[in-house]
Amino acid sequence: MPRGPSLANKCQILFGAAVLLILAGALVVPWMRLEWVVEESQRETSRQLAQTWLQNGFALNRTEGIPIPIRVVPVEQIEDGSVADIFVDQAYRQFLSDPSNDEYFTTHRTEEGIMYRYARPLREAQWRAIQDRRFVDFSPRSSETALGDPLRAVLVIERTSPFAARQILSNRWYIIAGGVVAVGLAVVVFSLILTKLIFSPVRRLRESAEKVRRGDLTVRSSLRTGDELEELSRAFDQMLDEVNKVQQSLRAMNESLDLKVVELSEANVGLFESNRLKSEFLANVSHELRTPLNSIIGFAELLAEIARIDPNADPKRVRYISNILTSARMLLEMINELLDMAKIEAGRMSAAVVPSSIADILEGLQTIMRPQAMAKGLSFSASVAADLPSVETDPGKLQQILYNFLSNAIKFSPSGGVIRIVAEAISMDSREAVRISVVDQGPGVPFDLQDTIFEKFRQVDASHTKSHGGTGLGLAICRELATILGCTVGIISEPDRGSTFFVEVPLYFRVRERKPLLPTQVKPQLAPQVER
Repeated sequence: MPRGPSLANKCQILFGAAVLLILAGALVVPWMRLEWVVEESQRETSRQLAQTWLQNGFALNRTEGIPIPIRVVPVEQIEDGSVADIFVDQAYRQFLSDPSNDEYFTTHRTEEGIMYRYARPLREAQWRAIQDRRFVDFSPRSSETALGDPLRAVLVIERTSPFAARQILSNRWYIIAGGVVAVGLAVVVFSLILTKLIFSPVRRLRESAEKVRRGDLTVRSSLRTGDELEELSRAFDQMLDEVNKVQQSLRAMNESLDLKVVELSEANVGLFESNRLKSEFLANVSHELRTPLNSIIGFAELLAEIARIDPNADPKRVRYISNILTSARMLLEMINELLDMAKIEAGRMSAAVVPSSIADILEGLQTIMRPQAMAKGLSFSASVAADLPSVETDPGKLQQILYNFLSNAIKFSPSGGVIRIVAEAISMDSREAVRISVVDQGPGVPFDLQDTIFEKFRQVDASHTKSHGGTGLGLAICRELATILGCTVGIISEPDRGSTFFVEVPLYFRVRERKPLLPTQVKPQLAPQVER
């Protein structure tokens, strides 16, 4: 942004303009008054000249051989038009209209100077007092005498004064010169005062602020002017002191935070490594546990089959073997959940994406889950839209998500209830998708747990007296699998009114990129492998 005029230039220009306007307004009066004074002095001179002529009786148009600009114009010559002088005619008419007026005065500029014309009425008494009869006819006129003191002539004085014109011109030049000098002196004095009292302290403050802007916080203005600028300087210096203290405190805090960050980074790396080792351990242990557990289940099933075909088998033996099978299958289910979670956390869970039919997946699930539902007296009610399109997904993992939903629905629904399965087409994030909902008639999920129900090891009833078993990993695995598939899972529930668990599957698969929070210090989680 271009820089404008400085503060000093603005003040000088504005003050100069203000002084010029003030002096111009003040000098207008003497400028106009000067011409009026000269005019009045010339009027007074003409008046005195006329009075002297009347009192001393000088001969008309001369005195002691020196011509003087005085002439007397009788009324008869004015009335008969023999005197072609507009000034005399105007003076005569004014004297007639206003007998109390005893003079008429005008000015007129010529090449030689200013011509001053003065007229004075000569009435009967003054006319008779004139002593020189050689130039004036003093014969009586009875008709005019009867009027008292009639106008008999007009005394005219015409004077051209180059001196008066020069005086007016020179005095006006003096006024202009004096105004210019006054303005110049006022601007110079004002500039000196502003520079000493304002501009110099302000310049020091600006230089100090500029150094502070460049990062030098040790600078101090330290003005000693004894006015508001000194108070401003003191406040500025105090602010810099506080900034220094804050910077030192922040520097110490940053150093402490740097140490903490390094410690946290090392701890984070250690935790990540521990978590990786834990996941690998769980994956390995879970895998190793499944082998003997499958053998236990296999031999238990063999014993159960022998007990069923043996007519002499003890009923307790059949019940005990059945309990062994139930506990072994529950243990295998928990181990499978731990193994799946370990694989997901280790980034080893891959997705085999293929076009899949939602109707076929749901039909297969109902076939698998129907024995468990019938054992509890439950039935399925499926509602699948006829025009439901196929989706690009991993049918096995989608089936696992729905399997967990149905297992929970069977686990928490009361005997004799109905589990509804609804599949419909929707729009998800401006993309076409299919929503699959599993609706049960169980106790529902409290509102305060609905936001955390999909977290690890979260259960609605987490007490040691809970009536339903499980590790609390089923829904967490559902959420992780849904993330891998680009799906969304959720819940709609009210206490004592059942729950609705749903998964929204986009029609077209899109891999989600995960960005690590600390890519330079923490090893990023491996992206899921996608197989098509």
